Amino acid sequence: MEDVPSGRKLMAGDVGLREVGFYGSAADVSAAARSTEMPQESMAVDYLERGVTVLASASWSDDLLNSQRKNICQYSTLTDGVWIWPSDLVYYARTYHVVLPKEFLDHMASHEWVVPELDDAELDAICERLEAQHGAS
Repeated sequence: MEDVPSGRKLMAGDVGLREVGFYGSAADVSAAARSTEMPQESMAVDYLERGVTVLASASWSDDLLNSQRKNICQYSTLTDGVWIWPSDLVYYARTYHVVLPKEFLDHMASHEWVVPELDDAELDAICERLEAQHGAS
């Protein structure tokens, strides 16, 4: 697996979150995309799909690399309590085989590809920090 930047660290109360897959442009997706499936990709995609939703939106994401593909998924933000990612990362991983940080893959594997359950206090801390950051921008 190639080394890719591990993402920013975002603090949510006492819960440190690492961001992955928040692509801002087609160039960002293109830089992470590969022509063939990466090792462990199917397990990683399943993990990403099962993340805990911490923010949901009524808006839809469009494919940044293909302007003909609209509404690829309803936009939301998911977490496993350590990492945080947008819902469209599932699409980009499945469609364009984007490379995920080795640290994130190691983390998923260490949990046997199962997203840990988060208790109410953990979710509250994450949501409060995300709301504070969103309100400040």
